[in-house]
Amino acid sequence: MLAGMDPLRVAVLACTATADVAANRQAIAAAIAQAAGRADLLLTPECALCGYPVATGALAPESCALAEAEEQLGALAARHRLGLVLGTAGPDGQGGAWNLAVVGGTLPTQRLAKRVLTPADRAWFVPGPSRNLVVTVGAWQVAVGICYEIRQARWWYEAAAAGADAAVVLAHQAGADPDPGTKAAVLPALHAARAAELAMPLVLSNTAAPDRWLDSAAWDARGMCTQRLGAGLMLVELLHRSRLDPWYEGVRRDALAAWR
Repeated sequence: MLAGMDPLRVAVLACTATADVAANRQAIAAAIAQAAGRADLLLTPECALCGYPVATGALAPESCALAEAEEQLGALAARHRLGLVLGTAGPDGQGGAWNLAVVGGTLPTQRLAKRVLTPADRAWFVPGPSRNLVVTVGAWQVAVGICYEIRQARWWYEAAAAGADAAVVLAHQAGADPDPGTKAAVLPALHAARAAELAMPLVLSNTAAPDRWLDSAAWDARGMCTQRLGAGLMLVELLHRSRLDPWYEGVRRDALAAWR
């Protein structure tokens, strides 16, 4: 457990997932072992276990195989005393599929289905229930998000109103850009602005695919990008806004008051 508002240690696996679940599982298991003792929480990219179907062209394995792999990885993370936020997919119970973030390891198991889908997502997934997920990691309250939904201010304000101190986001921010160069320029600026607006540090675990628009990265409560990595394992320490000048707490309070 963390003492007080000590820094939150987050490990980020920046990898390129394929439709080969066994290979993806092996890469995630290796990252769990590498992060052990060095982080409180490990993040993977969006659909890291099953492969992001918009990129791979397939929504591979049947749900039992994915569920078994999720369980194995969660148990491994727990043995290494590590929280895990795993990108995967699963059935919605009505014949469709959800794009999922599965929380586990040392944390109580919870499943978040992506609720805001891109046009390309909609060929593979159905939207999840309209809810935010905020998990407790030591003394921190951490909002979990999936890619496209964090473009919307609503996601950020609902998370902050629920008490979130930081945000962690699984993403596949890559592929063709209809206006070449725009996403690569705009997305880092948007992430920085959202983090600054609510004094809420953000860690983005993005794919390492060659056509990615930005690297995996971390922004602090000021909105400053503090680390980024294209591929591999990135270790980040997040500082709580209370460790900064009181002005940042005021920024958050005023933004929430205006939103409400």
